[in-house]
Amino acid sequence: MNKTRATTIAMCSGFGLVAAVPWLLASCATTEAGTPAEGETSVTLPEAGPTEAGDAQGSIDGGCDASDPECVTTPVTCEEAAWCPTPTHVTSLYALTAVWGSGKGDVWAAGSGGTMIHWDGAVWTPTTLPSPTAYPIKNTFHALWGTGPNDVWAASATDVIFHMTGWQDGGATWERAPNGTDSEWNNAPIFAVWGDASGALRFGGRPFDMYDPAGDFQGPGNEIVKVDVGGGIGWEGQFGTATIHGYWGTVLDLWIIGDNSTYVDWQLGLTLHGTRASKGEPFVWTEVDSQSGVVLRGIWGSSPGDVWAVGDKGVIRHYSAGATQWEIVPSPTKETLHAIWGAADNDIWAVGESGAIIHWDGAAWAMSVAAFPVNKKKPHLYGVWGSGPNDVWIVGDGIALHSTGGAK
Repeated sequence: MNKTRATTIAMCSGFGLVAAVPWLLASCATTEAGTPAEGETSVTLPEAGPTEAGDAQGSIDGGCDASDPECVTTPVTCEEAAWCPTPTHVTSLYALTAVWGSGKGDVWAAGSGGTMIHWDGAVWTPTTLPSPTAYPIKNTFHALWGTGPNDVWAASATDVIFHMTGWQDGGATWERAPNGTDSEWNNAPIFAVWGDASGALRFGGRPFDMYDPAGDFQGPGNEIVKVDVGGGIGWEGQFGTATIHGYWGTVLDLWIIGDNSTYVDWQLGLTLHGTRASKGEPFVWTEVDSQSGVVLRGIWGSSPGDVWAVGDKGVIRHYSAGATQWEIVPSPTKETLHAIWGAADNDIWAVGESGAIIHWDGAAWAMSVAAFPVNKKKPHLYGVWGSGPNDVWIVGDGIALHSTGGAK
């Protein structure tokens, strides 16, 4: 039996790999040119054009049937709504799947078709990611995070990771990070990222098989963790069986949410709590009962003792310090919720499919209103982030929504 190897540690100065050791992928991801890897299906999307996400012209089908409950038939102005669309200069055929920023004038959004755009406080500007081939990067980026305006990370798969290291001549300098694997097809999709100001960084996603240098199977892995070797960037595989959908935590206290149903059929809403006494030590992981029979897709906390998770069918869960399981919290929606973020423990937003936007005011969750384009279907929403209560962004299918702290 032939065994394919990938790297557990890949050292580099710039982009060259210096050491290789192992993994075999148990699943496939989209390739850089936008074509599916073996076993995958995909739709070929056109090049990004001048159509602006969030405006009425950004329709694929030209409109929707007014009898469809997902069709927006009643006009709502930006003055009346909590959320207003903002032009992104990205074709509405693409989805924005992640958003993160360091402040009001420094926000990044990423998505399908290799989309990467930056908000400078006034306009969104598209950025072209550098490609190692003659073909442009067409991957979908679900993982986006940074420590500041000169340190931003974006990832689509274990072999498609980018790092923004600063600004030059008015533009951002994005560099291709070394692969987490040593084969162009031996990769795993990445859906989540976590890091802290100390330089720690980990990406999680779909599981892959890990082998040692001799080719012996070591077990499944679902994370790559950044390691610094000789001044370069390296990646080290971490054991795990669940497909990771989210992280939240601090240097000493970290949560992972994932879907482990491939290995344990009832364990769709897996939550793992990691703690450690100091940064240099490994996390000690404990499974905490989420009381969820569906997949959890977003997680955020105001502190280690106040953590929220959301997921399929509008499920909402809350963890309080010292609890042995997550609390079931009533939800105002049955739509799948993809992401959650808050400005405080009593000011939290969660977003999801069919335009679902909900808000926690410290007492209850309630629906919020956006000024979606009329005669278009409500867009699915995938990411939410803010610099504070009066500056929050939501991104989704062909749209970017902004709130400046008006009506909830």
